[in-house]
This record gives sequence, structure tokens and C-alpha cells, in this order.
Amino acid sequence: MSAHGPIPAAQTLARLRGAVAALCALLATAASASDAPSFQLSDDAAGPSCLFFTTMGQLRWQRRGGDWADAKGTLGGPVPYASQVVRPGQGRPFVEWDVTALAREWIEGKQPNSGVFLRLREAPGSGTVIFHSRESPDASARPSLKLKWADGSTDRLAPSADTYLDCSTVYSLGQRPELRVGAQYGAILRFELPKAARALSSATLYLTSDRQQGGLSTLDVFRASPPFVTSTAGPSHPQGLAANHPADEGIADEPDVLFAEGFDSWLWPLRWRDLPMRGGAAAIGDDPANGFVPLAGRALRVRIAKGSHLGLDLRYYFSRHFTSEPEEIFLRYYIRFANDWNPWLQGGKLPGIAGTYGRGGWGMRPTDGHNGWSARTGFARRPAESQAVAGLTALASYVYHAGLSGIAGGDLWDWNLAPSSLLANNRWYCIEQHLKLNQPGRSDGLYEAWIDGALAVRRTDVAFRRSPDLKIETIWFNVYHGGQQPAPQDMTLYVDQVVVARRYIGPMAGGGSPNPP
Repeated sequence: MSAHGPIPAAQTLARLRGAVAALCALLATAASASDAPSFQLSDDAAGPSCLFFTTMGQLRWQRRGGDWADAKGTLGGPVPYASQVVRPGQGRPFVEWDVTALAREWIEGKQPNSGVFLRLREAPGSGTVIFHSRESPDASARPSLKLKWADGSTDRLAPSADTYLDCSTVYSLGQRPELRVGAQYGAILRFELPKAARALSSATLYLTSDRQQGGLSTLDVFRASPPFVTSTAGPSHPQGLAANHPADEGIADEPDVLFAEGFDSWLWPLRWRDLPMRGGAAAIGDDPANGFVPLAGRALRVRIAKGSHLGLDLRYYFSRHFTSEPEEIFLRYYIRFANDWNPWLQGGKLPGIAGTYGRGGWGMRPTDGHNGWSARTGFARRPAESQAVAGLTALASYVYHAGLSGIAGGDLWDWNLAPSSLLANNRWYCIEQHLKLNQPGRSDGLYEAWIDGALAVRRTDVAFRRSPDLKIETIWFNVYHGGQQPAPQDMTLYVDQVVVARRYIGPMAGGGSPNPP
């Protein structure tokens, strides 16, 4: 009984539905996060190169040649954890560094264990030191990390991955039997540390060199610090529209919300006013064979059938709902890749924002700034031979903009900033995009995107158009395999809780998927 009399049955039902939806979302979060695989720097086919911390999706380091943090915690700082001098002509020197301080940070959980970063301290006459890697045919010369514990016991660890970054190539070199450290090379080694909580007495890194080129070389140890473990960039707006709406209940009534869809009504296609829908999509409540866990009731299942390209082509046209097309918009939706999602052959496209007007700016139709533009999300090919990225998907923006005038195809902008830049199968993620068109004649367009509320990409100097006649025409829900290659097997994903608004929306209150630890 309310203080103001009985609560109407409709209101009671609405509250109950909201509570159930919030509970479903929380259960989905728990089920998803607990099984989510984590990504670590590797030395396989998806390993790092000079430009990219993983070549899957070409997710970039913040600086060419790799990112590190120094002993004071400064990104790119000059203070090493340890240093050692290597002199040429010593035959086979066994080089060792005292890395106790760094290992303690990892073991005590103060810093993520993303590996040792070896760099040359540049000085006149410095050379290049060539070490044996874990792939070396000489097992006695391979790298190792010796841990001595306070109780007197020791562990000697082989690296789980080691590689070097060569800025003369775009390829990962982790399968070579050598590691190079010099003016043009930095090396990364990662060790899987014991999980047992023991007091560490000392940690020593050992490497072996048969060749030194040039003069005396001082080699410094830093902490490898790729963007996915260092980014603290959150959303530009501390609180979004969704913060006051657990499981999005009632969010459609917000004045700044233009459209909201949870796929719970059987009549949901009519709300898009874009019939017929193309592709193999259906609103479902369960799909246990593919590992589906509901986020907030029913969701849209999208399936790309083996041998085909298209999973979904569904569009929300602003001109069919409003008197004018906007020039700035926020799009938020949740996505979940299923058990069978494995784009090992080629990447493809995911939902985004567009103004193609059926003329240009998609499908290899060049844009000239007057005929159209588009900014869809894209997914990258997942190398089948890489265990480091098994079950993970890299996202990027695939953008046709006026700066590509006359060029067939779009630009790829990697989403390298968010801690969860690599999305795991069988987990819900909140994806939000913000696009503001440029003023014609200026490159002041804005594009940014978030994953689970963490900034993943931001561009502030985009020329989407040259003509004021081009606006934001559609929200384009497109799921497409390729390029040219069709899907090599059935591939499934799920979409839920779509919201289109004039300002930042943010993840659902009381639900959503936090980043894995």
C-alpha cells in the first residue's frame, strides 16, 4: 500500500518488469565476465610489431616502437628498473638484471603483468645486442627469470612470450630464434608468475648473447605498458542518460532520447519503419546451443550463414520520424558474440551511423564530400593460428569521409584505447558511438566511441562532408562478413538495448558488462 493509496496494477507490473530485467542483466554480467578470456602480449601470429600491440585489427601502440612505463610509473619515462652494460667482443656474455622491484609490482597486483620492455639507452657509438630467444635451438641460452622467495625456495621461469619490435617492418617477429635490442629495436619478454602468495626476496632476468654489433651498449629494463592496461580514459560525460534507468526501464521517455528498442515486443520491426528487413535476424529469448544469456529480456539474434555475407541490414531513417535530419547523434547498443563467432577468414562490418543517400560512401563507392559518407563499426580477421586471440574480436571504425575523395574504400580507425579493446565471445558489451558532422569547408567533425563506458577511439579533425546537404541520414544496423570472402561457417551475434539520443547515454544502470580483471 502506498502512502497515497493503492498502486495501479499497470505501475506495479512496470516495476516488476524493471526489476526482472535488472536481475537478468546482472546475471548476464556474472556469467559473461567469469568466463571471459583475457588478452596478453604474445609472440605468435597476432603478436606485437613496431606499430601495433596486436596485429589482429592493427591495434596501435601510443608511440611508434612500443609503450613502456618507468620505475616512477611515468609512461615513456627515462628511469629504468634496472640497467646493464654489454661490451662488444666478449664472446658469449650472460647478461643479468635485478628486476626485483618490477616483479614485486606484478606479484602484489600493483601493476598488470604485461612484460619486461628492454630498451637501449642511446649514446654515441651504441650498438645492437642480439640475444637468444625462447625459440633458440640452444636451450641453454634461452631467456629465464629466477625468483627467490623469502622461505629460501626458488623458481626459474621460461618466458611465455618474447619478441622484438623492428621499425623497418610491419610484421610481428616473435617466432624468430633471436631478440634484438638497439637503436631501431626494443624487446619484450613476458613470464607467467606463480599465483601462490609468497614474499619475494629477489628476481633476476637472464639473457644470453652471441653477437654484439657496434660499440658499448647500456640496456635498460622498463615495464611494458600497452594501451589496454594503461588507459584511464573514461567517457567524456561522467553520467549518462541511462544512469537513472535500471535495465533501461523508462529510458524512452527521456526528452533527449529519439529511439529505444529492446526487442521485447513482437511488433518491434514496425518501429524501425524500414521493411522489409534484409538478413537472417530474429528476436529470441533463448539460444542455449550458442551460449546465449539474456541481457534484459529478448534480444536480436543475427546469423551470417555459411557461404553468405549478409547477417543484417536494418536502418532507422531520421527523415521518416522527424522533420529534419540531425547533425550530431549518440548511438548505444549492446553486443554479444556467440559460441560460433570465429571470423578467421576475413573481417567485416557492424552497426554504425551513415548518410549515404544511396549514392556514395559505402560498398567501394567513393565519396566526394557531396554524395555521401558512412561510419560503421568493423571487426577484424582473427588469425586461426594465434592462441592469444582465440575467442576475441578486435573492433575498428570503417569510415568513408570526404578526406578520401575519389578513393574506393574507407579508412580503418582502430579502437586501441579501451581496456576491453578485444571483445570476448559469450559476453555482453556496451558499445556507444558519438558522431558530429563537420562544418562544410572545415575539418572539425567529431567521432568517438566507448566500450563499457571506456573511451576506445576519438577523432576530432574529420571532414565527413563538403556539402551542407549531407546530414545524418540513418542509424545503420549492418552485420556483414567481408570484403570479398563469404563466411566460412555459420556465425552468430546478439544485439540488445538500442538507444539513439542527443547526448551521451552510457551503460545501463544495474547491468552491463564490466571489464574483466
